Amino acid sequence: MMKTQELYGQVTAKIINFQPRKSQLEMVEVIDECFENVNPELKDGHNICLIEAPTGTGKSLAYILAGVVNAQKFQKKFIIGTATKTLQAQLFNKDLPLFVKNSGIKINFGLAKGRSNYLCPYQLENSIADLPIDMVSQADGSAQKLQSIASHFKQGAWNGDLDLAPITIESKLKPLITIDKHQCLGYQCPHNQKDESNCPFYKNREFLKSCDVIITNHSLLLADLESGGGNVLPFKPADYYLCIDEAHNFPGYAVNGFMGQFELKQSIGLVNNASKLIANPGNNSYIYTDIPLCDDLAAKALDLSDSLEKLYQIIKLNKEVFNDGVFILNDYLNPAISQELKDLFVVIAYIATELAEGMKKIQDKLKEKLKSSQDFVTEANLVKLGFYLNSIEGIANTANYLINKDDSRYNANARWVEERLYNGGEEYNLIAGVTHVGKLLANKLWSRVHAACLTSATLAIGQRFDYIKFQLGLNLYSNLHEIKLTSSFNYPKHSQLVIPQFRYSPEYSTRVEFQKELGLYLRQILDYKEAYGTLVLFFNRQQLIDTFKMLPPKIQNKILLQTEYSSNQKLISEHKESIDTNQASIIFGLNSFAEGVDLPTRYCMHVVISKLPFETHTDPQNKVREYWVKAENGNYFMDVSLPETCIKLIQAVGRLIRSEEDYGQVTICDNRIALKQYGSILLSALPEFNRQYNPEFINQSYQRIRH
Repeated sequence: MMKTQELYGQVTAKIINFQPRKSQLEMVEVIDECFENVNPELKDGHNICLIEAPTGTGKSLAYILAGVVNAQKFQKKFIIGTATKTLQAQLFNKDLPLFVKNSGIKINFGLAKGRSNYLCPYQLENSIADLPIDMVSQADGSAQKLQSIASHFKQGAWNGDLDLAPITIESKLKPLITIDKHQCLGYQCPHNQKDESNCPFYKNREFLKSCDVIITNHSLLLADLESGGGNVLPFKPADYYLCIDEAHNFPGYAVNGFMGQFELKQSIGLVNNASKLIANPGNNSYIYTDIPLCDDLAAKALDLSDSLEKLYQIIKLNKEVFNDGVFILNDYLNPAISQELKDLFVVIAYIATELAEGMKKIQDKLKEKLKSSQDFVTEANLVKLGFYLNSIEGIANTANYLINKDDSRYNANARWVEERLYNGGEEYNLIAGVTHVGKLLANKLWSRVHAACLTSATLAIGQRFDYIKFQLGLNLYSNLHEIKLTSSFNYPKHSQLVIPQFRYSPEYSTRVEFQKELGLYLRQILDYKEAYGTLVLFFNRQQLIDTFKMLPPKIQNKILLQTEYSSNQKLISEHKESIDTNQASIIFGLNSFAEGVDLPTRYCMHVVISKLPFETHTDPQNKVREYWVKAENGNYFMDVSLPETCIKLIQAVGRLIRSEEDYGQVTICDNRIALKQYGSILLSALPEFNRQYNPEFINQSYQRIRH
């Protein structure tokens, strides 16, 4: 087999207008060395590499080449996990086909997505059958949409992937055409027989078994790990090489993946309905022939309902101690948490877990029954049972996080209640989950995967990877490969950094004065007519709205507010259209515009950061983290808050220079970056922007780009 470096030369020589990058070849070599020399007996991290690859490295080609070559060489599979659908689409539609074309290596590759991303023909069929009695669907046009969806699918013009749907599918339609794992009939579904399947999800799942390379998202990868590995994805971690792209987001996805929540009042009704479905002595109706089992489960459901009702009343009585609609359930943060409440959590966890296990037994029995003969009543009961089982598993999952015995920053769960309105009444959403995923990932992934590469443009703080390693549990391994690649961009020539001399900072005590100062400053710098784009980033929705209201109409008319658009893509399209017709355009964006957004050349020549993106301390998860860091004599600000802010800031300023043709200015309106001692840490982590202020830099760059 051709050496990886030789193949790199062959592939890049065939790519039209390819620009050689030293850092790209270096990345190929680092991954290749890590992937080629795996000793499964060693659990020291020698098979894991962390690579910070700045924008412009061409990292996708690097990891595809090294990953595919080694996977074929050692008869493994290659899994690529990403955070965004944009990158998944780029890998599937552009990067992998380009590699196959220019390498001569034949591989099968596919996209792994969750069940809710695919049409369920059975659910669609039932929804259409209900149309004659569903007056709401008739009135709002949903009926016509469902018929159109069925027509496109039946004609074979569409494969059932919702991302590729030929018509727009609104969120209200999704429950009518999709299902979750518990509602799915599996191989007992008439649309999914083992010898002939018409189910988009199962057809893709079957295809993935034949793939050499699978692209997936962080959430699905984590769901597979939670299930033990090889159940959601078709292969176990030991059987594949893994590349986690956009790896700076992976800890956040992992925290969300190991979390549960349920709405209390709604769940009481669902549990009562589940009880009646399983056993209803009033009309002598049982879901299955094992009457003692059904009676036992129905009784458990009623016990669970009673316990949830008791919890609802206790929380309702504590309404006066809610803070901004939030009631923290960690007893070391909230002295109002009684032993009675903690005992109730244990009862709910125990009953819900036993009830879910019993419902799964009935589910399996009903599926067995359908194998011998089709029965529409049994099919309908299975779907209903699956719906209730999903809810009860959610209760059990959340309750088990609620009763965790916290003992350190590595094992501490956040628990809280959020107050909200539901059908005109009071509703409480219970949320609980881990705050640190390091040990979980070490046990479920790093100790099992054959080899892994984690890459992003933002992994290190300065030259060190300590914080991301701590977040991911990679600090437990002594022999990792760590490398920070150098950028190919000429930042000093193409960009400048400006920190205006504000008198006030956005700290709580001076926030009002700062806001006035910010509004006056933006009046000056946004009053331009040239056809280029400015991206103003806010990390608080209310501040974005307040700032917009402070500006005069002539500037407001040029601004596109993220808060007024249903999708970022629609806003970006309108922004580009304005600039293409020689008009100035300004985006006021929130967190989602601070990363993963590409606005090349004239589309973004000025990035304005309203304030440093520090997280609020009132968030329950941050409160739990802060408590345990301080309990262990750590410094929460330096250990957690500052590193997280640093990564977000690097991502935000990274919206400016995306290629060798880009020019522009970054303006940071938060004077703390210049005046506070920690500011030097943030500044040293940023790219090498020119810091010699030139007031004409943007206009000069604009003229250069135009000509």
